[in-house]
Amino acid sequence: MHVARFATRAGLTAAQISSLTHGTSADPCWTTGRDRLLLDAADALHTRHDIDDTLWARLATEFTPEELLDLLMLCGWYHAISFTARATRLVPEPGTPRFREIPLPDGSAAEEGGR
Repeated sequence: MHVARFATRAGLTAAQISSLTHGTSADPCWTTGRDRLLLDAADALHTRHDIDDTLWARLATEFTPEELLDLLMLCGWYHAISFTARATRLVPEPGTPRFREIPLPDGSAAEEGGR
């Protein structure tokens, strides 16, 4: 839904949308350290449900304690929404792409069940 409704307004490029879906913060479309840190934090929370001390120290050099708390709460809120939408079998809104419908960075089609 966010890609369909907000990607253009947020200024995201096709390469960034593809990276958010299938890539990492190391993809060349991310040109600022701040963006890369946010992606690393979101990925760490998603995969490990934690931010290790090294990443936390890097984040603390760029973000205030209040911003870091906002980041944690925002990631947690989206996780809760995802649980709810999946468990209730919420039908996606019309016109919203599924992850597998977003092309890979090389332009090829994603496999079923991608990231």
